[in-house]
Amino acid sequence: MALVLITLLSLYTKSWDSMATAIVIGSINVDFTIYLEKFPGIDETVSDGVYEIHFGGKGANQAVGLARLGSRVYMIGKVGMDSLGDMATENLKRNGVYVDHIARSGEAHTGTAFILVNREGSTMIAVAPGANRHLAPEEVERAIRSIGYADIVLTQLEIPIETVARVSQLCEEVGARLVLTPSPAKKIPRDILRRTHTIIPNRIEIFRIIGKEPKPNPGEKELAEAARELLESGVENIVITLGEKGAAYYDRERGSLTIVPSIKPERVVDTTGAGDSFTACYSYAIASRKSILDAIRMGNICASIKITRKGAQNGMPRLDDVRRALEAIGARTQ
Repeated sequence: MALVLITLLSLYTKSWDSMATAIVIGSINVDFTIYLEKFPGIDETVSDGVYEIHFGGKGANQAVGLARLGSRVYMIGKVGMDSLGDMATENLKRNGVYVDHIARSGEAHTGTAFILVNREGSTMIAVAPGANRHLAPEEVERAIRSIGYADIVLTQLEIPIETVARVSQLCEEVGARLVLTPSPAKKIPRDILRRTHTIIPNRIEIFRIIGKEPKPNPGEKELAEAARELLESGVENIVITLGEKGAAYYDRERGSLTIVPSIKPERVVDTTGAGDSFTACYSYAIASRKSILDAIRMGNICASIKITRKGAQNGMPRLDDVRRALEAIGARTQ
């Protein structure tokens, strides 16, 4: 059965022969990363780390993820008038992302993140958003109208909520499908949610969106109840990422969750950007007119590849990586 599924999915990736156009509106960061054996405790110093600079921000991560799969991607965001802004923009350009609509702020530094990664690949992250907080609705509107068309639009909550609201209005005006990553999680205005094609929270964020305190490890019943409540806002589709367990789709007709299991990698190196890799691959599949469940399956595969590599954007897979992963999975199931 598993081999049949992998074969079907392999054929499915070969049908991605058209270039989808995507607009990503969101954060652009530089990640200062230290790889450690273990995380330090409070007031503890750990001195065995290896330091690397990577590039991040949920918006930029998703843009690179889409571009590496073959999309034509326009990034709309804001960086500081500093060398970090130059570096982050150049990295996007190097990855095939169109950067003409990235603005520069004279008021704030480029967004930065300080990331610790332990030997299991788990992370601790602190972010100084900087210029991301200064991305204004009118700047985004000018950029979107200049670009003119997209098969799909992605945004997140690392930019001002009023900017996200304007993005949702513009998507409604032109009939573009909006994929929303609700991170960092907060209550979201109903007008944004009702204009959203797919919202992709994790198992903690879905509770915070509806104003409830999450349990540490919510089960299927609790997740389904939260999804039902979120559906009342008018959002079209809810996909919940479950970390190493995969992802879940709430089927409104059946009134239940469908769990799509993850693909287990041989080893985990760095989980930074795994959720963004999932979202990028999911969005590409949706733009390619694939079903929700097939899009989730492909998102899981992309995330499983990403976590075997260092760095959020450096680790984003290309379509050939996805095909090779499918072949390897098929070989293991024979």
